[in-house]
Amino acid sequence: MSVHLEQEVADFSERRLRLATAISDYANWLDRQHGIDVERTLRLTDTAASLRQDKLVVAFVAEFSRGKTELINALFFADHGQRLLPSDAGRTTMCPTELHYNADEMPALALLPIETRARGETLARLKHMPIEWVRIPLDPADPRQLADSLKKLTETRPMPAVEAIELGLWSGEDDTMRHQLRADGTVDVPAWRYAMVNYPHPLLQAGLTILDTPGLNALGAEPELTLSVIPNAHAVMYLLATDTGVTRSDLEIWQKHVHRHANYHVAVLNKIDMQWDDLKSEAEIQASIERQVEETARVLKLPRSRVFAVSAQKALAAKIRGDVALRLRSGIDALEYLLAHQVIPSRRDMLHHAVAREIGNMLDESQSSLAARIQRSSEELIQLTQLSGKNRDLIAQTRAALQQEKDAYDATAEQFRVTRKSLQGQGDHLLGNLSQATLDGILADARSAMEGSWTTRGLTHGIRQLSEQMNDRLQQASQLADNMLDALEQAYIRFHRQHNLPRMQVPRLDLTAYRNRLQTLVQETEAFCRDPANLMLEKRFMIRRFFASLAEEAKKAFDLARTDAERWLRIALDPVMTRIREHKQYLDGRLGNLQRILENMGTLHGRMAQIKDDIGALRQDKAELTKIAAALAG
Repeated sequence: MSVHLEQEVADFSERRLRLATAISDYANWLDRQHGIDVERTLRLTDTAASLRQDKLVVAFVAEFSRGKTELINALFFADHGQRLLPSDAGRTTMCPTELHYNADEMPALALLPIETRARGETLARLKHMPIEWVRIPLDPADPRQLADSLKKLTETRPMPAVEAIELGLWSGEDDTMRHQLRADGTVDVPAWRYAMVNYPHPLLQAGLTILDTPGLNALGAEPELTLSVIPNAHAVMYLLATDTGVTRSDLEIWQKHVHRHANYHVAVLNKIDMQWDDLKSEAEIQASIERQVEETARVLKLPRSRVFAVSAQKALAAKIRGDVALRLRSGIDALEYLLAHQVIPSRRDMLHHAVAREIGNMLDESQSSLAARIQRSSEELIQLTQLSGKNRDLIAQTRAALQQEKDAYDATAEQFRVTRKSLQGQGDHLLGNLSQATLDGILADARSAMEGSWTTRGLTHGIRQLSEQMNDRLQQASQLADNMLDALEQAYIRFHRQHNLPRMQVPRLDLTAYRNRLQTLVQETEAFCRDPANLMLEKRFMIRRFFASLAEEAKKAFDLARTDAERWLRIALDPVMTRIREHKQYLDGRLGNLQRILENMGTLHGRMAQIKDDIGALRQDKAELTKIAAALAG
């Protein structure tokens, strides 16, 4: 592991935790202002917790025997002095393997039996069902125990071919699989469906998650990997072998499972050491490798800068032995530089954008509200200074004028309360379009539409119906939000013009991303149904599996849309009510103070002194809030 990569991951972790701390500080600041409700407290607490748990996910994808696991060992675990993950010839990981660290759990290897594929639960759901997993404790201080335990990842087991066909794990019509059938009617299948390694490695402790995926058959058998897991990775390393270049199966995986899905993907030509010919000069060897790199970029339609040539095995050996020359020749440094200086900074920027989107409006509101309080207190102090030494009649006139202002303000506020009641009803209707009950009904309708036809045609019809119904609800919610916003803007303008309250800007509710996600799922369905390879699989089972994964992804999009709508309603309605309440309290306070001054002229200077103290405290609050805002922006 390079020093640069380790430093960047550590820096990413430190900044992420600083953001979470700043959000917690902001919640505490709001709490001291007595201006935060339970809902906002939970929102900020959830955001801080999500940041602390955020992971930088790097996925490794390829056909079998391309050296994915060896590259993972070379990039991240060479400091063990041996292979952490099994990657010997003929003994490589047979199931998707996720490496991460959770300090709340003991180091362990968790294995999900392959038989769970026969059930309806998705991988995401099964991750929250501990009873379904086989757990093997890991001892980080015992390299031998660690290596022996992780060999479980290579296990296969015999299964009747009929059962393997039903689970989508084997097909007798596939030429590449037919030879696997034994005389007793069994075939070997992976023993495990998915594996999770909880291990206290420094990079994993800093928030890195590594996903090692097996070849084409396993990817096709688990739609959730290509619909959710790989698309949600922050970077995908796609491996090929230098000696073979882009084979037919390599191109199939690239086109089906990587190119259209991943956020940031690169191609890695592995095993360049096979080109190290003692009968050729170094220049000839490099020219040969460069030709292969350029051809790979052309076939995969990637920029040349996104294709890397490495020898994972030599890189691992060089790091373990401390051989600087071999490490340099292995090409691993360029890949580490990419991770350290492009992938990680990109994720860091995404986090800052997400925080700004989540907290920005609330922070702006706090700063604006605080500035208004300072201004009001300053105005009151100026007025009381002007009244100092004046007679009782002038103070009474000032109070009478202020009472008129308050009466007019109360009338405007009452008018807004009527508007707000109507808006709350529209808000309930808006959320009703995105409610859990609505979602359950849409999913039930889609499943019902497919019950009599678990075919590719039925699948396409069911997903189209699901997408159309969800889109209709999203569109209705957006229209209601637009109508509400128009009414709110009129109310804001009225308060601004009549009572000089600061103008408030509320963004429109934008659910376009979720409509686009649903459209993408429809496209994924059509691609699945057009794929000739799926005709070789037992249709009913595979279509049920694919539909379950699609429905889970659609549900996620719908749930996120509802969360955005709930957040928008709080942004739209809560701040103005806070402003109205604060301004009313301010007017009531000033009237009360003037009344006390009228009753006892000796209290005037005492009130002036108190306001000066209040302004000093408000300025301290402003300085603290400015510091928090700087931490959130940094």
